[in-house]
Amino acid sequence: MRTPEEILQQAINEYDPVKILLMVSGGHDSIVNAFKSAECLTKWRIPFEVYHGDTTIGIAETQRYVKFIAQLYGWKLNIRRPPKKEDWYESIVAKYGFPGRTKSAHRYMYIKLKERALRHFVTHECKSSPMARENVLLLTGIRADESAIRMGYQKVITKDASRIWVSPIYHWTESDCKRYMENNHIPKNPVKEKICISGECLCGSWAAKEEEAEIRNAFPAMGAQLDVLKAIAEKNGFPWRWGQGPNMWKVEQYRKRQLTLNFMCVGCDRREII
Repeated sequence: MRTPEEILQQAINEYDPVKILLMVSGGHDSIVNAFKSAECLTKWRIPFEVYHGDTTIGIAETQRYVKFIAQLYGWKLNIRRPPKKEDWYESIVAKYGFPGRTKSAHRYMYIKLKERALRHFVTHECKSSPMARENVLLLTGIRADESAIRMGYQKVITKDASRIWVSPIYHWTESDCKRYMENNHIPKNPVKEKICISGECLCGSWAAKEEEAEIRNAFPAMGAQLDVLKAIAEKNGFPWRWGQGPNMWKVEQYRKRQLTLNFMCVGCDRREII
């Protein structure tokens, strides 16, 4: 297994980037990767910047944490949201309702809330011109755990047009990351500590049933925002709740109707049909 230094050095040598971005979501893996990558790049005297995506549906405390970390360590921070308001979460919910818990819904949310903002930033703010054949390194905290492999992340370096995705800590374990944070006295994200997710994106497409209750209990302001969004969705004819989606809502309604229809037939299931 290769070290973060070896992976990062290979990417720099192979792609000669015009800019290097440390991708920080606010999750602890992304923070560990940022610190480890910054450690290497500073030693090699190679400049870098930090990128944080504003998904327009994140917990405010997470973005404040990212700003705090960047200011504390003197990193230049770039925060960007989708360039078109039609791609903001409220606009999506108003037009389609809350996304469902499906791969296609998650992919759609990723493109709208994250990918377009990053693509625009790389194309128009990192390269010398939009058409220039220049590479930008994007250093992520993806590791080779089970969930990453299920999502298809099996390479430490992947080229996507001008964007070169690099995972320096790919071979690190959760214990490695925890130990690195402790040894380097890295402040933890209070959101991650409370609800076990980074909180930078609450689109709901992969949300577990109990997640909304946890969010509301820990961050009432976020709960109030979800209430506003639900009212907007209902007004436009999309009655399902956050984290449910249209398919799950239809199943739930069907089950409710079936229960109502059976009220006057309780006991029929006891009869033996001959």
